[in-house]
Amino acid sequence: MIRLQSGDRGHRSVSRLLQAVLEEYEVALGSPIHAYAPASHLSPPRRGGGLHLHIFALPVRPHWFSLWPIIPSVEIPAVFSWGLRPGTERALAPGKLFAQGVLKYDHSGHAIAGILGENIYLLFDLQGQPEELVPLLLRKAFDLCLGGMSGVLSLETGSLPHQVQIILHRLSHPTALLTLDQLNARGDRPGNGDPEARVEDEDVIQKWIAVKEEKLKELSRQMGSQTRLLNSCRERLRMLSSLKEAEQSEDVLGRDIDALLNIPAVRGVEVLRDRLCVLTDTIDTVVAGKRYRLGRFRLDIRFNGDVAIRNLTRAYGYYDHPHVWNAKPCLGNIGPSVLKMVSEFQWVAAAELLLEYVKTVTPKEWYTPIEHWEELKA
Repeated sequence: MIRLQSGDRGHRSVSRLLQAVLEEYEVALGSPIHAYAPASHLSPPRRGGGLHLHIFALPVRPHWFSLWPIIPSVEIPAVFSWGLRPGTERALAPGKLFAQGVLKYDHSGHAIAGILGENIYLLFDLQGQPEELVPLLLRKAFDLCLGGMSGVLSLETGSLPHQVQIILHRLSHPTALLTLDQLNARGDRPGNGDPEARVEDEDVIQKWIAVKEEKLKELSRQMGSQTRLLNSCRERLRMLSSLKEAEQSEDVLGRDIDALLNIPAVRGVEVLRDRLCVLTDTIDTVVAGKRYRLGRFRLDIRFNGDVAIRNLTRAYGYYDHPHVWNAKPCLGNIGPSVLKMVSEFQWVAAAELLLEYVKTVTPKEWYTPIEHWEELKA
């Protein structure tokens, strides 16, 4: 549960902005985040129950017997090179209060946060800043502090330290983009020309580039997937169109089947949903003056133009034919002709061309020698 406490009612609108950031980090890290903004600027450290964020506070118990406790402070003009709103330049001086913890500095050398166990103390007036900067400054403070708390977060969430670091790295990407948005909105650089601000910009731009690269990779993967889906849909549409045309030319197909059955080498013809199957008689071939028995074949002529040739009786391993491996023929220069005939439903011409292909064996182009088939003696 996230609790945001503040003694200033004027900070309620800002509190809603902080709440959104706190919820995002809580969900990503899998750890509750409790936030406190005491009016006294004094907030003792808490233990257990998640992370504890103390906004504009020091780790000291309030002086109950003093109406005006003395709180040491320093003047800082900017935090993370972003100029603080006039009247809010006073930051809390940590002194030795974080001797048992860690102080965190921005690149200008200002102590802006302190860490004690699972407690983060922001030493500047976050809630007093312009509303458009409040989420950005909180995110930057988190990015600065949480990297050194991976051990605490690991114990709190049960995740390995490197897994916590990966989560924190991902959380830093929106921070970089938000920084660029603010730069574009202001039309200038943070820090009013502070030379140190250039370092900040370089880091931001590098993170921005990393974010864009990841998005481009994801878009590339999506484009590849969508392209494959589009090609698949086109292929299905083409097949459906072919089927529709084939159904419309049923009489023509019937005549073609009769013509195919009249070819001496054809034993049978079968029409399936997506292809025409031609069963051959035993086929012999002559190579270098010798006759070889290749066997009986099944020619699958698909309506999309693909061709499969299977040896039903005398396959040699995966070789159905000297020019056919695993039913996949190397059609060479007759491939376009077969495709054209199929697209025009010239079944007889396509079958005759493929039968001639099966009967012809060219030694220079075969996958495996003809000697693997039976030689017929005269």
